[in-house]
Amino acid sequence: MEEKKQNSYKGLLSNTIIFAVGSFSSKVLAILLVSLYTRLFTDTELGITENFTQTANWLLPIVSLTVSEAVIRFGLDKSYNKKRIFSIGNAVILCGIALLGLAAVFLHDSAFVHKFIGNNVWLLLLYVSISSLKTLYATFVRAMERVRLFAVNGILCTFFTLLFSVLFLLVFRMGIRGYLLSIVLADVASIIFLMFTAKLWRYFTPLYKKSEDPFDHGLARAMLSYCIPLIPTQIMWLITNSSDSFMVTHFMSRADTGILSIAYKIPNLFTTIYMMFGQAWNMSAITENDSDERNRFYSNVFDVNQSVLYIIAAGILLVIRPLTYVWMGADAMSSILYSPGLVFSTVFICFTTFMGTIYVVTKRSVNSLITSLIAGIINVGINLVLIPKIGIAAAVISTIASYIVVFIVRCIDARRFIAFDFSVMKIVVNTSILALMTISVNSFGAILRWVILGGGFIAVLILNYGCMLKMARKILPKKLWRFVPFINRF
Repeated sequence: MEEKKQNSYKGLLSNTIIFAVGSFSSKVLAILLVSLYTRLFTDTELGITENFTQTANWLLPIVSLTVSEAVIRFGLDKSYNKKRIFSIGNAVILCGIALLGLAAVFLHDSAFVHKFIGNNVWLLLLYVSISSLKTLYATFVRAMERVRLFAVNGILCTFFTLLFSVLFLLVFRMGIRGYLLSIVLADVASIIFLMFTAKLWRYFTPLYKKSEDPFDHGLARAMLSYCIPLIPTQIMWLITNSSDSFMVTHFMSRADTGILSIAYKIPNLFTTIYMMFGQAWNMSAITENDSDERNRFYSNVFDVNQSVLYIIAAGILLVIRPLTYVWMGADAMSSILYSPGLVFSTVFICFTTFMGTIYVVTKRSVNSLITSLIAGIINVGINLVLIPKIGIAAAVISTIASYIVVFIVRCIDARRFIAFDFSVMKIVVNTSILALMTISVNSFGAILRWVILGGGFIAVLILNYGCMLKMARKILPKKLWRFVPFINRF
């Protein structure tokens, strides 16, 4: 039994490392390209780019019916046929792309659409279509448990994004469209790579009933019943995440949206790094669902998860001023007024994502919808009231408030399905220290500011390192323990 428990933790760690390796190059690329974009694009162009990507993010769950979520949930379940799952996913997305193309015919001259994304409707159609297929194929490879191939695909996609970005931005000087086309073409390369390396053509099932392996309408209904409630769920999260950009554009200007976009760069990198773990956790949570040690496994993983998040957030707040200057340049320093609050909110974004996995495992997509609706209402309500009065700062306040409330709601609700444990006091103390650090970034004199930030980081480190050492003891081979004797005290 003990060996099986260790294998669960080791499997989670192994998959996390693989996802990290696959994502590392893209994170380095993101750092390089953000610096490039902030120097090549004006604040207004950055605002248009932000609105374009946010619009695409809104369309993706509608076009795809979030079927990729069903693909990973049902695909990791050994009782379902993977060929049928993959074919259903393709059928759903191709129907969605056809409907989006029809809508584009009527909207490409719309003044309202032009206000937010410029004259880029057809590029938006291409962007969303290719992204939907790429997500489906990459997700299905994860459902096949070929995580190494998934990681290699991430590296390849990064390479092509860099190649096309340099070509379109620095050689052909194509501006915003060059940036967007580089992403589209990199996704096309990813689709082709996965199609041939994973031999995905073998997983297509004919739609007619007399075929050897017919289209499974019962499975299709089950998958759609699971994923359709996730459409408004994802839209609610998108409202929470992107209403800031759209409302700042509406009430203020595209230039202000550009500043907000820059402020989000460091928090978004934080979130993206967390998703390396999130992808591995999603797989482990599903595969461990029938384990006798499931509740304890969830409790231990959440405990380590929050410790790591608090330490990373405190470290970012400690260096966020010099990091912003070095990464994005002196012109981006106006964003420092808003980025610390967004880093603080990212901790609760990650907590909420962790809790959301419980809804995935237990197939409670309606609960995910209801909690997401709460976040959307809070976020939009605060933005509507405060953006006209206090500007960009309102977007930060709405993000923090919505995610803290939803985290609390999900803590209460999700534990009805999986009774994992966590320490409320640990969360309160760590959060209080982070809040003080967040306020201090733009307050006090330089010396006092650095004292508070440095002291806060040390305090968070002391509060959380014991939990991480306990987990190291579960994962590290016993032969290594004697070389790290202080682990045995925990």
